[in-house]
Amino acid sequence: MAYQKALNHVIACSDAGLLPTRLDESGMQQALAVLQQNLDVPMPKQPPSSAEPTTAATVTAEPAPAKRPALSKDPRCVALAEALKPVLQASCPEGAGGYGGALEARLHPVDAQALGGLELIRAAMRRAARQLGWQVRTVGYARERLVLVIVQDVREVPAEFADILEADFMSASGEMHQRMAAVGDEAALNALGPGPVQRQTEAFLRAAGAAVKADPEAWR
Repeated sequence: MAYQKALNHVIACSDAGLLPTRLDESGMQQALAVLQQNLDVPMPKQPPSSAEPTTAATVTAEPAPAKRPALSKDPRCVALAEALKPVLQASCPEGAGGYGGALEARLHPVDAQALGGLELIRAAMRRAARQLGWQVRTVGYARERLVLVIVQDVREVPAEFADILEADFMSASGEMHQRMAAVGDEAALNALGPGPVQRQTEAFLRAAGAAVKADPEAWR
């Protein structure tokens, strides 16, 4: 399966609420099984959390709430986006013309809140990606012990870069198989070093830390 198709499938299963919330060793095994079982299944959209009443009713008009400023104009968002641009660039496979980039960060809720919260982080990722010319898709959800944020370039890849992206996907798949084979063998896992998501999360946190350090008052 091509890289973009694989990533789209993961995001679709996540949006449909099919993936486990805890991605420890057992959760990864469960996630892989779910992804495989749903390869050819159209993903249903989750229903909205609340529905508007369909019956007519007489109500007292309430004043419209004050419009909140766009997150993309928040100084914290602007600073974080600027710091993240090199991280997003580095996620693009070498020689692929800047296509095929994607970044996944798994944050502790305390760290996410210190950076302005999930939605501000997503807005900063979108801003940074668009400045790099990406066609952007973002995913984000928060759980009790995890805040997950993903940004992906979904532009159609020119034919001249298709082989490079396919080779990068095969390399990532090979690393994943190595890690799955080493589950339960602590020495083997340690020898492999940090995984791709851990590496990307660490790069995200370094960039975010630099943005905060440059203007700490803005984040108070």
